[in-house]
Amino acid sequence: MKTQFFLLSLFLFSILLCEVIEAQDTNAVLDIRGKILRAGVKYYVVPLLQDQGGGLDLASTGHRQSCPKSVVQDDVYWWGNAIQFYPVNSQKGVIREWIDLNIEFPDVYTGCPESKVWTISGDPSSYDIMHYITDGGKKSNPGQQTLSNWFKIVKTTNAYKFMFCPSVCDDCSYVCQDVGVSKKRGHRRLVLSNTPLEINFRKS
Repeated sequence: MKTQFFLLSLFLFSILLCEVIEAQDTNAVLDIRGKILRAGVKYYVVPLLQDQGGGLDLASTGHRQSCPKSVVQDDVYWWGNAIQFYPVNSQKGVIREWIDLNIEFPDVYTGCPESKVWTISGDPSSYDIMHYITDGGKKSNPGQQTLSNWFKIVKTTNAYKFMFCPSVCDDCSYVCQDVGVSKKRGHRRLVLSNTPLEINFRKS
């Protein structure tokens, strides 16, 4: 009995020690409870300024075209839909700052053939157009063909922000901008912008 108790105590101590070590990883992205974000786990996006919009979702924003869907910010106090992260190089499933990620809405039904993975519209190398964030991206296979599908999480002074600045292709040309919000026709669409939407994360 004493041996079993000792082994159990040692096991629990090992788990606690691992959590402490991970918590000291300054590059790990943390949720609002101070827990490390994990690949494949569902999270709600929580705006830093709660009175300036809610969580994130997919919606039709065009007059006639209903597919693909746009990534939008919901109304104030709405949680939106949960997202999942898939890093290009996952070490123990930890989500870290400045690492290329695919982002997906796993539970949204759109009625469209496109995937629910984020991508940017238009030529990723052009600063002369508005890059909207939509669904229809592809997970994994980092390189030139999937350049538009990779995002990063970056720490700000008070929270985090999404950024499009992929590192998956050394020879590719691309814009490097934050993800912000464009208000148009009653929608708050996510776009590449010089003014980031500051966010935090809540585990679903």
